[in-house]
Amino acid sequence: MDRKAGLYEAYRLPYPIEPVDEVLAEIGAVECVADIGAGTGQLARIFAGRVERCWAVEPSVGMRQVAKEALVDLGNVEVWEGSAESTGLPDDSVDLIVVGNAFHRFREECADEFRRIVKPGGWCAVFSYGFTNGAFSDYLFSRLSALAGLSRRTRQNWHRLSTDILLEPDCTKILNYDTENAQSWEAYFGAACSGVESPEPDDPEFAEFEAINRDAFEHFSENGTIRMEYATTVVLGQPSDRSAASS
Repeated sequence: MDRKAGLYEAYRLPYPIEPVDEVLAEIGAVECVADIGAGTGQLARIFAGRVERCWAVEPSVGMRQVAKEALVDLGNVEVWEGSAESTGLPDDSVDLIVVGNAFHRFREECADEFRRIVKPGGWCAVFSYGFTNGAFSDYLFSRLSALAGLSRRTRQNWHRLSTDILLEPDCTKILNYDTENAQSWEAYFGAACSGVESPEPDDPEFAEFEAINRDAFEHFSENGTIRMEYATTVVLGQPSDRSAASS
């Protein structure tokens, strides 16, 4: 099993169920959902019990392998090889496109691809979360920024697109949910190591990466547990008619 994919499945902070139900309540009956950049299928598995069919589209072989194992009992989910910019899905095949935190790795071409695969009148929902404990975030990320390799990989892989490139900006709805998750050191550091840009154990920066995270954990934990406070935001709307080339 791919190490990072296994850690991602075991320890990544989960998306809450409430925004999924609210998205579906907003747009009405949905037959087919595509989770783009699905990872191990965190969003796909929530939607699977609420729609007829779900594609979990993911470029990473390791993530797809873990997703297939994790979703094996969900007969209406198909793990699919593809990227945001080239999903391989049929034209006009999807009622709702959902995207998780992988959105910050997408390139502008994803807008044209999403418009191709979504049915006329279809929808797109972008899920993301960020830490709401500012003291924790400042303490941790100011130290991690000193790791040159980690910073370089982040600059290379994070394209930081605006949802305006995907959605009609005047017709979007934003949903917000405060979430909390208690983690042991094992779960906390497992989640930290699951990041695509995080150093592997044989990386020269790994020991310092672990030390920085250990220091943050001990600084903010109580009785061996840290409360991870984060806000989940969903931007819901219909795909823009503008092509990526003209935006």
